Amino acid sequence: MEIIPVKTRILHPPQDDLYRTLLDSLPELKDGDIIAVSSKVVAIHEGHTVPAAGNDKQALALKEADYVIERDYWPTPLTIIKNAFIGTAGVDASNAGDHYVLLPEDAFRSAHEIRDFLVKNFEIEQVGVVITDSHSTLLRRGAIGISIGYHGFNPTKSLVGEPDLFGRNFKLEVVNLADSIAAAANLAMGEGAEGTPVAVIRGLSGIEFTATSFRDFHMVGPRDDTFRVLYRNLLDKK
Repeated sequence: MEIIPVKTRILHPPQDDLYRTLLDSLPELKDGDIIAVSSKVVAIHEGHTVPAAGNDKQALALKEADYVIERDYWPTPLTIIKNAFIGTAGVDASNAGDHYVLLPEDAFRSAHEIRDFLVKNFEIEQVGVVITDSHSTLLRRGAIGISIGYHGFNPTKSLVGEPDLFGRNFKLEVVNLADSIAAAANLAMGEGAEGTPVAVIRGLSGIEFTATSFRDFHMVGPRDDTFRVLYRNLLDKK
C-alpha cells in the first residue's frame, strides 16, 4: 500500500473551491485508488463556516453536538457528533483564518459528490472517497484519524467463517476499513500546518469498490454500542 499526501493551496473561509483545487493538485489517478479528504476543506468548500467575531466556540459546539457529556475535570465537555466522539463537536479554529469551520453538514453526501466529480474528470470507475476528521480515543493520548463519511467502496470486510492460521473459523471478526484508511491517511496528511488536506491511498488490497451506497454501514448507534455502559445515563436523558 502507498499513501501519497497531496499538497494544495490554502483554502480560505468562508468558502472556497475544493473541486478546482483537486483538479490543480491531484496526481494522475488510477482505478483502485481511494482519496482521503480532510473534513475541513470539504466544509470550507460547502461554506459550512461562521465568523469567529461575535460567535462563541463553546456555544457553537454545544449547538452542533448530538450528545454532550459534561466533565468537571476538563475545560470542555465530551461531544458526540456524526456518530463519533469528536472534540468540540468538530468546531475548529485552526487553519481557519478569522472563522470557525464546522463539520460538513452531510459528509456521506459530500463523499458521494466528490466521487462523482473524480469519476467524471479523471476517467476512472473504481475509486473511493473518505472524508476524514480526527478524535481522541479512550485511554490514549493524542489524535487519530477517523472517517465521518465515505462512498465508492464497502467500508467493512467480514472475516466470519474464514479460517485463522490454525484452521479455526472466525466467528465475529469484521475489519473496519473506512476508519483504518482514515487513520493511515491522516498520518500522512498531518494535523498541523502541512498544507496536505488530501491523500491518495493506492494499492490497498481486499477493497470491494461499488457505486452502491453503504451509508452508515460501519457505524452503530449509541444505543447499540457495546461501550454504551460508559455513557448510558446520557442516553436515558435524550
